[in-house]
Amino acid sequence: MKSRLLKIAGAVSFYSASLAATADPAQFSGPLNTLGNVSTQQTLLSATVNPASGEYVVDKKYRWAYLSTAGIGLEFGEIDDLIDGVNDLNAELDRIEQQSIVANVAFGDVFAVQQQFDSFLIELGQKGEGQLNTQIRMPLFPLAIRSETLKGVVTLDIYASADLGFRFIDSPLEIYPPNVLLGETDFSLKTDTAVDLTYAQINSYSVGYSHDLANSLFKDSESGLFAAGGDRLLVGGKLTLYQATMSSQLVAIDQQDQNEDIADVILDEFDKNQEKSTDLGLDVGVLWLSNNFQVGATWKNINEPSFDSSVLGVGCSALASASAQNNCEIASDFGAQGRLDLSPEYVMERQLSLEGAISTADKHWNFALGYDANPISGAVKDEYQWLSVSASYFSDSVWIPMARVGFRGNRAGSELNYISAGVTLFGGTHLDISQSLDTVSVDGQELPRALAINMGFERRF
Repeated sequence: MKSRLLKIAGAVSFYSASLAATADPAQFSGPLNTLGNVSTQQTLLSATVNPASGEYVVDKKYRWAYLSTAGIGLEFGEIDDLIDGVNDLNAELDRIEQQSIVANVAFGDVFAVQQQFDSFLIELGQKGEGQLNTQIRMPLFPLAIRSETLKGVVTLDIYASADLGFRFIDSPLEIYPPNVLLGETDFSLKTDTAVDLTYAQINSYSVGYSHDLANSLFKDSESGLFAAGGDRLLVGGKLTLYQATMSSQLVAIDQQDQNEDIADVILDEFDKNQEKSTDLGLDVGVLWLSNNFQVGATWKNINEPSFDSSVLGVGCSALASASAQNNCEIASDFGAQGRLDLSPEYVMERQLSLEGAISTADKHWNFALGYDANPISGAVKDEYQWLSVSASYFSDSVWIPMARVGFRGNRAGSELNYISAGVTLFGGTHLDISQSLDTVSVDGQELPRALAINMGFERRF
């Protein structure tokens, strides 16, 4: 059992790592990994979050990035002591197998193991979950250009992400009596416990526009909120073409054919079960800038683009291998029980994100707050509703590093809280690291349940 679980984990990791370069709410980009989804002049990536902020981040004619962001993030469930439980179960199954070679395995022996580990499998189903997120942007993107003809800033972006999620669906250990017709004399144990794997690779191509509404409508005003030389009201929109490759798969930890390599089963089914679809997404945003504070809002995925994934639990008898047939039949059973969606679909749900920030008179220190007004589901069956707070130092000189620290918490789904820190060197080289406050115990060592690293290189404006 232990070796099978480890092979599943290894196959999942190998598949994700073997992908080509890979907008998911699980992970923030670049300095936003620390700052949260707020508009800031520290990074051009702000214009990809709130489309109104293009006018804010572009000071002159244009701004672009060498490689604005590349990152990876990991998150796991509350798996304390689960590794020890797997080891103990593996030891008992090995003992029964060895005993069957030299003596009969009695009902009482397998019954005792069943009673001991059924509760463990329930815990595995409750806590055995996790995900891997990777992301990268095309070099030179995002690219923001000020247009006198269009009276605003146009932002172009090419972005890709790959998310891989897993969760265990538990099933109790079942006792099988010996088949006397086949000359069997030993009782055996079997479980339909399986891993539900979801993979999503999403490439996005977007164009955004930002306009200074206050400047165009109220620039000649002598009084009022947007008087000449006063505050700015920025508005913007973004249209994104999404190309998604989705795959769903259920893999039993107890394979039907023990001679088959479980890694090969996983990789073969991933390649066969991929579904590709395309859709458009629309975001709009607004940002009010004053001398020492700002507030804004972004309405994301207004039209809720959707993407298909592979169908599970159908055509089982036509599959080539015994393990694939077994996985398919177990998926069908879980679907009938309402524990597994046999026709999964990913919908980018609408979300309203709010932001605010205050700064010192010299603009060197900035304190920001971001909040998602409603939860949404991610590409790999997780949920997100972020609350973030941050403090950052902005330098006028390329020789003085910019630094930032932040806290963000997921108000839905895993409900994990993160602390983050980042630095910008030479005006545009970013490095940001965040980790969860919650930890897990693995072999007696405390490790964070989640960790994310982002780095990138931008041109200072």
